[in-house]
Amino acid sequence: MHFNKLIYFFTLIFISPLAILGQEINGIVLDDKNQPLINASVYFINSTSGAITNKNGFFKINFQGIQDSRLITSYIGFKNDTTDVVNQNSIVIRMIASGELNSIDVKENKTGSYIDKESVIKNEIITPEELTKAACCDLAGCFETQSSVHSKTSNVITNSKELSLLGLSGTYNQILIDDHPIVEASSYTYGISAIPGSLIQKITISQGLASVLQGPESISGRINILLKEHNLKNKFFINLYCNSFLARQLNFDYSYKIGNWKNITAIHTTQPSNKIDENNDNFLDVPQTTKYSIYHKWEYGNKNEYGLYNNITFRYMDEERNGGTIDYNKDKDKGSNSIYGQHIDFSQSEINIKTSYMFNSGNNIYHKSAFSLHDQNSYFGSTQYLANQQHYIGYLAYIHNWNNHKLNTGIDFKKLDLEEILFFDNTLFNIYDQNLIISNGIFNKNETRNGIFIENTFKWKNNIELLSGFRIDLYNTEKLYYSPRMLIKYDVTENSTLRMSLGKGWRPYYAFSEHVHLFGSYRDIVISNDLQPEEGVNFGSNFIQNLSYENFDIQFTIDFYKTIFSNHITEDYERDLNKIYIDNFNGKTISNSMQLEVGLNFGKSTAFKIGYNYLDVFRIYENHKHDLPFVSNHILTTMSYQPIQKKWSFDINAHWFGEKKIYNISNNPNDPYNGNYFSQPYTIINCQFTQRINDLELYLGCENIFDFMQSNPIINWEDPFSDYFMTSNNWGPTKGREFYCGLRLGF
Repeated sequence: MHFNKLIYFFTLIFISPLAILGQEINGIVLDDKNQPLINASVYFINSTSGAITNKNGFFKINFQGIQDSRLITSYIGFKNDTTDVVNQNSIVIRMIASGELNSIDVKENKTGSYIDKESVIKNEIITPEELTKAACCDLAGCFETQSSVHSKTSNVITNSKELSLLGLSGTYNQILIDDHPIVEASSYTYGISAIPGSLIQKITISQGLASVLQGPESISGRINILLKEHNLKNKFFINLYCNSFLARQLNFDYSYKIGNWKNITAIHTTQPSNKIDENNDNFLDVPQTTKYSIYHKWEYGNKNEYGLYNNITFRYMDEERNGGTIDYNKDKDKGSNSIYGQHIDFSQSEINIKTSYMFNSGNNIYHKSAFSLHDQNSYFGSTQYLANQQHYIGYLAYIHNWNNHKLNTGIDFKKLDLEEILFFDNTLFNIYDQNLIISNGIFNKNETRNGIFIENTFKWKNNIELLSGFRIDLYNTEKLYYSPRMLIKYDVTENSTLRMSLGKGWRPYYAFSEHVHLFGSYRDIVISNDLQPEEGVNFGSNFIQNLSYENFDIQFTIDFYKTIFSNHITEDYERDLNKIYIDNFNGKTISNSMQLEVGLNFGKSTAFKIGYNYLDVFRIYENHKHDLPFVSNHILTTMSYQPIQKKWSFDINAHWFGEKKIYNISNNPNDPYNGNYFSQPYTIINCQFTQRINDLELYLGCENIFDFMQSNPIINWEDPFSDYFMTSNNWGPTKGREFYCGLRLGF
C-alpha cells in the first residue's frame, strides 16, 4: 500500500511540470562545436525583455506582452543570430563564429585551481594544469598545492592514505567518482591510492555540506573526481615516472571514436621500489607496491544537447603492497609469527552508468547506477584478514527548470554486502563482541538504503541563489533518517561573494574495512554490539573578495565551519594498554575550522598563494574537553612561475604543521615520549621544474627537500609480536627526501 502511494506521488512529480504552460521561452545557446556559450545575450527585438545564458548555456525569457517574436542572440566572436520563435516554448540556438576572429587564438586564462563563481556550493576546482605542478602519482598526492584537503597516512606500514577535510577523519567526507558515491567501506582504504593522477580530468572540493542528490554520507565535505573523457586535442597520451627509490610508473591513454560513440582507454602500472630503511628501525620506510589497472569510458551524445546521452565507465585494478621488516619475504613469511610483515593483495572492478534524456531546456530525466566488487586477502603479522564486498547504488531522477527555479527530485537505492573473515593466533589477539571472545571471526554486514530526495535551486534578483534540499532514507528497513540541507549564495558586488550552509549528514560505521590500522598492534579489540550510524550537523560560511589591478589580481578567501556530532565513533587506544575500544559516543564531538587564503597573480607569469588552517577538534566527556589526536594547525605557501613563452615553469610549495596531540601510551613500558604526548612542529617543502618542447613535457622534482622524518613511528619495533608493539601513533612523514623525474607526451 505504501509502495503504491510512493509510485503515485513520484508519477505526479514527473508528469505535472509537463502540463504547466507558462508565458516564457527557454532554450540553450551552443557554438559551432555544440559546446554551451556562457553569458551570451538573448533578447526580443524592440523590447527590454532578455536574459544572459548560465554556465550550461541555458536561458529563460518571459514573453508576456511581446509584439515582435524575433529573438536576437549575441556573443563576442560570433555572428549575431536572429530567430523567429512564434508558437515555440523551447529552442536550440547554434552560433556561427565571426570571420574576423578566425586568425585569433583565444585561450582560457584560469589559474590552476579556482572557485566556481556560479555555483551556490563553494566548489574549489583543481584543473589538469594544477595537477602537473607536482608528481601527483595517485589521487592522494593531488592535494599538495591545496589548503582545504590534507592527505594523511592511516597505516604507516602499508602507506594507506585518507583525505581529511575540516580536521576530521577522511571517512566523513564523501568521495565520488564521476558523481558516483562508490568509494566506501573496503574500497575506501586503498581505493584512494588506486586512482592514477594522470587519469584525473578534474577534481571538485566542497567543504561543509553539499547537495543531497548523491546521498547523506557527506558530513565534512565532498570530493568529486572526474576521470578523463575522450580527448579531441590529444588522442595519445603517455606519462612515465621514476623516483630515487626506483619506484616506476607508466600511464597511457588513447582516445578514438566508433560510430557515434566516443571512447577513451587507459592503462596504468606501478612497479615496486627498492627496500629503504633510512631511520634504521629495521622496518621499510616505503612499502613495495605493484599495481595494474585498466580504464575505459564510452560516451554517446552530448549532455548539453537535447535528446539521449549515455556515459559508461569501466575500471579494473589489481594491487599488491608489502611492508614490514627489511627481511620480510611475501612468498614465505605471510602469516609468520617470527618475521613481521603486512601483505595486502586486492582487486577492484567497477562499472558506472549514466543515461539521461533532455526533452527541452526545462525538462530532463536521468538514471545513474554504479556497481563495484572488492576482493582482498591480507596479512597483518600473523593475522589474516579476508574481505569480499559487493556494492550497488542506483538513482532515478527528474529535473525541471521554470522561471528562476531548478527542481531536482528522485529516488535512489543502495545495497552493500560485506563479508570479512579473520584468522589469528588467539594467544596474541582477540576480538570481543558482546563480551564474547571470538578466536576466528566471520563478520557479515548486509546494508540497504532506500532514499527519496528533492532539491530546489532558486535565483532571485540575479545576485541571490538559494539551494534547499531534503532527503529521507530508510536504513536496513529499520529506521528512517532525515537529511535537510540549505545553502545560500549572495553576490554582494560583482567581485564579492558570501556563501552560507546548514544541514545534516549521517553514515554507517565500518570497523575493520575503513580502519585497518586496528590490526597494527596485538591489542584485543572490544567492539560494541550496537554500533549506530554516525550523525552530524554542519554549518558554515565562506566569503570571497576579488580585486583586479592593471598588473596583478588578488583573491581573499575566508571560511568558517562547525560540525557537531550527535554520535561519533572513534577507536580508544588510551583506556587500556592491552585493548582498543570501539563504541558509540552520544556526547558532543565538535570540529571548529577556520581557513584563510590569499592568492595573487602577477600578469600571466607568476602566481602566489598562502593559506592558514585553524582546527579545533574535540569531544566533551565528563564535562571536560578532550582534544582528538592527529589534528594540527597548518600553513601552506605555493609559488608558480612560468615565462610568457611558456617553454618552462617552476613550482614550489611549503607546508608548516603545528603540534598534534598523539595517543597517551604512558602505560607502555617502551614509551619513547617521556610524558610529552604532542608531536613537534615541522615543515615540508616540495618543488618541481618542467620543460616543454612542443608536445613533450619533461619534469624533475624533489619532495621533502629538508629530509624531515618522524622519530619513533613504530613503537617497540624491536619486538613486533609483543603486546607493546604499536603503529598507530603516526603524525608525520616516515619517508625521507625523494627525487623524481618523468615525461608527459600528448599528440
